[in-house]
Amino acid sequence: MLDLAAKIETRNYGLRKTTDPRTLLESLRVILPLVIIAAAFSFRIWVCSESIHIGYQSQQLSALVEDSLRTQQQLILEEQTLKDPKSLESIARDLGMIPLRPDQLILAPVADWDAGSLETLALMNPYRPSEPRKPSAFN
Repeated sequence: MLDLAAKIETRNYGLRKTTDPRTLLESLRVILPLVIIAAAFSFRIWVCSESIHIGYQSQQLSALVEDSLRTQQQLILEEQTLKDPKSLESIARDLGMIPLRPDQLILAPVADWDAGSLETLALMNPYRPSEPRKPSAFN
C-alpha cells in the first residue's frame, strides 16, 4: 500500500483476509435452493428420457416377437407341406426317382472286418435279436 500524502510505502502484514460467516451463510441460502431445483429438473429429464427409451425397446421387442411368430407359422406350414405324401411323391418324381417294384431288393453294404481290429469292433453293433440284451452300466 502506498501512502501518497507521506510518500511512504507501507505494508499491512498484520491484516488477514477472512470470510465473514454471515456472507457465507447468505450465499449458501441463495445457491442451495438453485442447486436443488437444478437437480430436480435433471432427474425429471432423465426419467422422461428413460421412459421414452424403454418405450422404443418395448416396440422393438414386440415387433421381434411378431416376426418370430410369423416365421414359426411359416415353418409349421412348410413342415406340414413337406410331410404330405402327395407332396413327397411329386418332389421325388421331380428328382427322377421312381417307385419301388415289389421284386426290387435293396441290400445294405457290408464291409469285411478284421477280428483283431479294435476300432472296427467298436463301431459294430454287438446286439443280436436272438441274444437277450445285457443291461448297461451307463443307462
